[in-house]
Amino acid sequence: MFKSLQAQLTLLFTAFVLLVVVSVGAMLWGSEAQRQDALLINLAGRQRMLTQQMARLAFEAGAGEEAVNAALQETAQIFDQTLRALRDGGEAPYLLDTTVTLRFTRDTEIRSALDEAALVWDDFRALLDELQQTPRDDLSFSVKLQSVEEKSFALVERADEVVRLYEAEATAKVNRLRAIQVVFLVCALALLAVGAWLTRRLVLRPLQNLGLAANRLGENRLETPIQVEGPEEMRALSRAFDEMRSRLYAAREELIHWNATLEQRVAQRTRELETLNEVSREISSRLDIQQVLNSVTEKARALLGGEAAALCLVDDQQHWLKLQALSGPSRAVVGDTMRVNHQFANAVLESDGAVHCGLNVCRGGCRMLSSEYRASHLAAPLRIGNRVIGALCVGSPAQNQFAVESADMLTKLANVAAIALENARLFAQAERVATLEERRRVAAEMHDGLGQTLSYLGLMTDQVVEFLSEGQDEAALERLRKTRETIGKAAGDVRRAINRLMDETPAKKDLSARLRDTLAEIASQHDFEPVWRFDADSAPEPSPQTAEQIYNITREALVNAARHADAKQVSVQAGQRNGDYFVTIEDDGKGFDASQPAPNGHFGLQIMRARAAHIGGQIEIESMPGNGTRVTLTWSADKETQSE
Repeated sequence: MFKSLQAQLTLLFTAFVLLVVVSVGAMLWGSEAQRQDALLINLAGRQRMLTQQMARLAFEAGAGEEAVNAALQETAQIFDQTLRALRDGGEAPYLLDTTVTLRFTRDTEIRSALDEAALVWDDFRALLDELQQTPRDDLSFSVKLQSVEEKSFALVERADEVVRLYEAEATAKVNRLRAIQVVFLVCALALLAVGAWLTRRLVLRPLQNLGLAANRLGENRLETPIQVEGPEEMRALSRAFDEMRSRLYAAREELIHWNATLEQRVAQRTRELETLNEVSREISSRLDIQQVLNSVTEKARALLGGEAAALCLVDDQQHWLKLQALSGPSRAVVGDTMRVNHQFANAVLESDGAVHCGLNVCRGGCRMLSSEYRASHLAAPLRIGNRVIGALCVGSPAQNQFAVESADMLTKLANVAAIALENARLFAQAERVATLEERRRVAAEMHDGLGQTLSYLGLMTDQVVEFLSEGQDEAALERLRKTRETIGKAAGDVRRAINRLMDETPAKKDLSARLRDTLAEIASQHDFEPVWRFDADSAPEPSPQTAEQIYNITREALVNAARHADAKQVSVQAGQRNGDYFVTIEDDGKGFDASQPAPNGHFGLQIMRARAAHIGGQIEIESMPGNGTRVTLTWSADKETQSE
């Protein structure tokens, strides 16, 4: 019951607390008893004083002495009440018309003394009563007074005896209290001695032994078991130390064994990493998605020694796993889809690494594989960051074909495969984007160059026909000459466009000069006043690619103003405002409703906006019927700095 250190110390402390409580209780009881004894001694002593006072008043009492007789009666009453309270318990008069309650006296000797005092008091009081009724001049008064005096001496002696007995009882109580205090002191010293002995036997000595055991552990002497006797806590601590010693001993032996086979393990690990690195380079070098899928499954089967390997990808709706590639016999696969929320598929896709499965474990394994190849197989998620795009599975008909290291190898191969697949997907996406961008670029080139030239040639041809019908041969010849010049210029534009298609990097030219020349060229062809505003300090200096887009957008806006606006004046302004570069083309022509969509077959504005978006800019068109048109191209100066 008291085998534990906690129980023994609790018992010791409880005993000490009880000792203190009892000691304090005894002290309080002793103090209260001394107070009561002091009160009793005081009252008993007062009886002697009252007796003497009554004897003195008796000399002045007698028949007709009302005041003295009243004082004598009052004193006698106080004496009588006090005597009865001392003997039988009850209330006794005290100071200033107050009373105190006294306990019943159980001491026989004191009660006997009080009884004798009571007998003497009865005689004394009877004499007092006779004396008070006897006239002072009566001859018997002196005789009765003599009797009162003699009785008073006897009553005083009885009162002194009572006081002595009370003092003796009080002294006896004090002596008993002192004896109890001595016993308590001895008990306290004994408890302290027992506590010191228990502390040494149950705490210090076991801790000393544990310290020696810890020193042995620090010196790597792990063969000796740790056994420390003592209470349950110390034995539990000893068992914990011994368990730690056992684990350290086992870890040391394992380290010794690992050290003995370290070179072999390092060589094997190096071969695995070299193989994985070679496989990774080969997979990553392929950019065709199907080639990557086939290569991953083939390398996984060869690297892990499996009979079949399958790779599945999650569809766009995240509902199905679909088989994309297989390496091994066709009979190894019995299905080409599996729901993502299937127990096995969900377990694989949510895991951080490869899952080791079989027919009776891992929820039955991959249901795409036939039962023959599900005898032992591994499945790993294809993970890119927090996104899972599929799973890679390797199976074998042999039981326990794959070791623990194989799961780690498949996990690493799956991570490499996921990155290779993502690269191939991004490459294919980039090819599609590049193809679409090239188609847009060719369309813009045809619209800005050949399309506009053909439109101009059609207009010139109509004018030639009109002049010839009117007999204006000279004007017709002039239009034919301009048509021939335009055809030559168009041929040059076609050759330059072909060169630009062959060379992705446009030649660097002065953008301001090209814009100014274009403004002058189109003004001469369409007979309007050109206005050129260019701030050299804030002029844009874009890259060749950006300059080419700006030039084409400006030319398209000028051609539109010349053909459709019937403008008298067209201005071009370029500069920088609020941290952005801008080019503004403004005319005073007839304007149009900019909120209406472009007519069918007109792609000028659409191509202009596409070119602006290509350089990270935007087109703003302000126009109203009869108020001219303003086209503003803006692009970020910060973006232009980064491009450079």
